[in-house]
Amino acid sequence: MKKILALILALVMVLALVACGGGGNTPAPAESNSPAQESTAPASNSPAPSSSTAPVNPSAEVEVDTAKPYPHANADGTPDLDKIAHFDYEYDYTQNPQYRVAYVASSSYFLYQAAADAIEAWCPSFNLIWDGFYFNNDGDANTYITVLQQVLDSGVEMLIVDPDATIYPSVKQLIEQYPGVKWMPMMSQARDGSEEAGAPIGGWMVHPFVGFNGADVGRALVDKCWSWLQENYPDADPAKIGMISFDFSTSPALHERTVAAEEHWKEVAGAAADHFWICDTVSAGLNYEGAKSIFPGEVSKHSEIEYWLICGIIDDWGLAAADTLDEIGLTDTSVCVTFGGTGYIQQWDSGIHTAARFALFTAQTLYDEPILGAVYAFKNGWCTEEEIWPNWRNPADCGKNGEYSSLLLPTEWLTEDDYVHYLKWTDMYASVSTYSNLKGYADVPVEIDDYSSFVSEYPDYYTGTGM
Repeated sequence: MKKILALILALVMVLALVACGGGGNTPAPAESNSPAQESTAPASNSPAPSSSTAPVNPSAEVEVDTAKPYPHANADGTPDLDKIAHFDYEYDYTQNPQYRVAYVASSSYFLYQAAADAIEAWCPSFNLIWDGFYFNNDGDANTYITVLQQVLDSGVEMLIVDPDATIYPSVKQLIEQYPGVKWMPMMSQARDGSEEAGAPIGGWMVHPFVGFNGADVGRALVDKCWSWLQENYPDADPAKIGMISFDFSTSPALHERTVAAEEHWKEVAGAAADHFWICDTVSAGLNYEGAKSIFPGEVSKHSEIEYWLICGIIDDWGLAAADTLDEIGLTDTSVCVTFGGTGYIQQWDSGIHTAARFALFTAQTLYDEPILGAVYAFKNGWCTEEEIWPNWRNPADCGKNGEYSSLLLPTEWLTEDDYVHYLKWTDMYASVSTYSNLKGYADVPVEIDDYSSFVSEYPDYYTGTGM
């Protein structure tokens, strides 16, 4: 079973996961309506969607207020610009025009297909017309622009785009030639490519963004590892405790997680602070097999370590580490955590038990919801790109003139014992049935208040003070 899982995971192109950050559900791909090139994405390694169990629809329990002026309006009727992009079951979306929305990506790879499926799933709730998922798949920037132009010429009014991040200046310039079209980026920030002094890597932000903070991820992974050790082996000899964090040093997004993990480990690990090692897979590849080829060698260098804490950073690496530790008999005294979780979910649902214990996860439907909702808010004139999410602004990176926000997405720690509950809740929240074939799904009760689609507190480096 592990060998089969390893082969499946080897297909997972982590570059896509790097952009997304959180992973999410990955339904099997549908046919594309790309005007440039048709292609079939590889099969997903997540539980396949099933229609055998109908999701609970929260809207059936909520009375629509036809007089409500905005989604999540304040008590005085003014818009709450920190919440306006999230779906509001009490708001009557049918009072607004029906707009056509399309998603244009640089690949049909399964993660992009998952994003398209989630956008399509939300369209009926927002009273939108799903125009389709378009892509070029050849990696050529000019072809992407050609596809985008064709979609714009077709008359769509709302766009979600996923180009190579380096061509955002051209993407923005093209869309601006269609003043009636509103848009949002999906898996990477829209930046201008500037290299002037003071500009962040990639240049200044030129549009608001929804996603994650890599340094926060690295710190969270370390905290989860350390808390597991303290709970299960509080008297462990520090001389026998060690942490390995995976890395891909040429990828800024992944490397940021590892740098933060190392810094935080030195803050929390006490006498074991020097027992931090990095497993850089840049020479081995961004996949399970690459990690599996070099991780055992790293472990063998430190035979004195009995308690291994592993920052998998992404699913493939966390699973490769867990399998290695299982093979050498250290499963019980080890923990492997990841950011994402699709592979972990698949393993847990298959009944495989290793040190792959925790996944920091965001479902794709929760990822796409505020992105689509933001474009909807722009199109309806409720706010501008410079006004949305005013408290989610990072002063260190918010555009050359400080005008753009980065909304952080909620994450949940999933374990083998509770992953079904969370995933069933995400199905209920979005009125879909993506995970209904998971074992025990039908028997798990969920309520709409079990989780939230909002992050409850702003990080201290943002301008907000809490929600």
